[in-house]
Amino acid sequence: MLFPWEEKAMNGEPMPDGLSLFDQNAYTAIRNIYAAYHDGRLSKETGSAEKKKVKHKYDQAVEDEKFRNKQTIYHIKVYKQAEQAMTAVRKDPSPENALRLVDVLDGIEREWKDEE
Repeated sequence: MLFPWEEKAMNGEPMPDGLSLFDQNAYTAIRNIYAAYHDGRLSKETGSAEKKKVKHKYDQAVEDEKFRNKQTIYHIKVYKQAEQAMTAVRKDPSPENALRLVDVLDGIEREWKDEE
């Protein structure tokens, strides 16, 4: 079994509540593969190969989503730091504050390293 809900899909049960969109898509695909196998429209080898393809695309989609989430968090943190640095420059347009702003935008200054 490649998925925690696969036995339910294999038995043709309705989709469980609370699945992510990725899990819902995979559940439907896996349930259809098992149904086609049980109806004799797919061989065991073909069904197994298709199931592996579904798992591969599922894993890829989950990893892509994790990456997008990390990027979103990163950009929010950069935006917050840039906003603080811009406020400091407006209040006191000193070279130090201007350099801090440039460092934030260039990715040199990162105060949240301990948070990761």
